[in-house]
Amino acid sequence: MELLTVSINAVVVAVVGGIVAWLGRGRFEASDRRFEAIDRRFDAVDRRFDVIDGRFDAFGGRFDRLEARFDGRIDSLEARLDARIDTLQSSVDALRSDLTQVALAVGVRPRARDG
Repeated sequence: MELLTVSINAVVVAVVGGIVAWLGRGRFEASDRRFEAIDRRFDAVDRRFDVIDGRFDAFGGRFDRLEARFDGRIDSLEARLDARIDTLQSSVDALRSDLTQVALAVGVRPRARDG
């Protein structure tokens, strides 16, 4: 008799388990589909970020090239400015020498220097 009770309980548990599994299967499949949709969205967002990263990389390259151009121009301007200052200094030195010669020719005596 006990064997019959255990068998009936086993059959009831198996039937109820089958019904629960059959009812839950649809929910799990729906959840799987939702997770797959979310995963596709994350993949799309990831691709968009990859595109943005590429744009930032391109912008960084353009910025580096622009910086190199400015550095080259600044170096060129510094060299030209140095050359012009050297030319101006030479002109001032020549003018001073000429003025000294004129003053000596006129007969101006040199000033005594303190020191």
